[in-house]
Amino acid sequence: MQNSFGVSIYLYYMATLEEIRQAFSRICRDYLTGRWKVATPEQLVVKRISGGLSNFLYYVSLPDLDDLDQQEVLKIEQEQNNTQGNNIISNQVKVTSPFAKNNNIYTESNETKEVAVESPETLILDIVSDGDGDINADDDDDTAQRVNQANKRRRFDSDCGDSTFLKRLHTAKQEPREVLLRIYGQTHGDHALESMITESVVFTLLSERNFGPKLYGIFPGGRIEQYIPARSLTTMEMSNAQISMKIAEKMGEIHSLNIPMSKEPDWIWNCMNRWLTSVDSIIKGKIESKPNSTVLQKQRELMGTIDYVKEMAWLRSVIDAGAYPVVFCHNDLQEGNILLRETNRTRETRTPLESISILSPSSCDELDTTDDSASIKSEHEPDLIIIDFEYCAYNYRGFDLANHFIEWTFDYTNPQFPYFYHIQQQYSTAAQRRDFIVTYLRKFHEDELYEPTTSELNMIETEIQLFTMLSHLFWSLWSVVNVTSAIQFGYWEYGIARILEYQQLKTTFLGK
Repeated sequence: MQNSFGVSIYLYYMATLEEIRQAFSRICRDYLTGRWKVATPEQLVVKRISGGLSNFLYYVSLPDLDDLDQQEVLKIEQEQNNTQGNNIISNQVKVTSPFAKNNNIYTESNETKEVAVESPETLILDIVSDGDGDINADDDDDTAQRVNQANKRRRFDSDCGDSTFLKRLHTAKQEPREVLLRIYGQTHGDHALESMITESVVFTLLSERNFGPKLYGIFPGGRIEQYIPARSLTTMEMSNAQISMKIAEKMGEIHSLNIPMSKEPDWIWNCMNRWLTSVDSIIKGKIESKPNSTVLQKQRELMGTIDYVKEMAWLRSVIDAGAYPVVFCHNDLQEGNILLRETNRTRETRTPLESISILSPSSCDELDTTDDSASIKSEHEPDLIIIDFEYCAYNYRGFDLANHFIEWTFDYTNPQFPYFYHIQQQYSTAAQRRDFIVTYLRKFHEDELYEPTTSELNMIETEIQLFTMLSHLFWSLWSVVNVTSAIQFGYWEYGIARILEYQQLKTTFLGK
């Protein structure tokens, strides 16, 4: 996979701030325009956002225009006018070592984990497109490279016309002020490359159709996205009536999309079949998982009693016996993938980089169940943005609906192992699901007056009950194959919680 991409992503626990800044500076310089071409690594503001279990997220922004060296800008403009971009004098380009000490841009806040020099990082990029791929290049080598690439960095975009370089630096609409860098993390199986390519294509299509963030660039190993001043929802907020209705509308919009990919509901079964190839080795301990302990052995023994092949075959036979609608689905509509765009008032009281919740079972005794939805003013409709379409595919409608309601019961903000809470009593009521479904159908049919029949409502409720089992089976299997991940999360515990839910629902289903 590394050869296919041309860029390798390595996980190093001792990656330094300078190395990370250097890598991100090169990415932004190559894929963005305007001031991104001349901003030095130490001028960029870089902050780490807590991402999901398969990606690393970083916030990167330009400094204020006043912070740029005006003499540098004037010299570059003069040099461009005089030399026509062919000859370059090294002292006309101000180059500061990316390994400068005592940089004050990077600090630690109480709400946002930012990159700190003293703290070990887990990510470093080997950018082979830069030649030898060594991001630990000497200052002199890096300076020479930047000088040699100066003309390239200062080129005009096709829409710049005859505007001067200085004007282009000041033209805000031609460049984003801040961006989000998404670095792909751990992937599994022979189809991992294919999945990432498909996800990038779908993200591009959705971006063009104004779903989710704008796309600024796709580079080997990740992509550059629009940074949206927003925060992820909390688990409790998803059950807030006002927010729930907006989520229903968003789901209706997504399900009505026509995306140029296979319309068969094969994705979910293909994923599970691929994961099955490594489950046996993991459960038998042939593949090391973390942490290795006596508790782990008991967990392996418990999971070893589950015949995933048999369970998949049974559940698929039940689903195939019915006629369930297949639509374009998000397939992971949990709170961390739903952003609430913040108003000016909320921005004043929150850091602009609120952590994005990630998957994180435990007793809920220590859980703070304060309803943050109270902060959402009734006079303002919540402005939601759906993100992270990495699992999107054509799938059963009932799966997306069922999966969303299950997420009401899982809170991934537990700071202690296993990094999530399972709160079964927070599952949606029949009335909440009905209101959601009605709003969803009105959006799906693009008819605000659409009134579903009792039969239609009952049919969808039946779908939800059936596909709740599939959701539990799917994410349980996903959790088992991820126990080898270095990411801090109780994968064994999460997988067990999901499979126990599946078994209980299967018993109830067969009892009916």
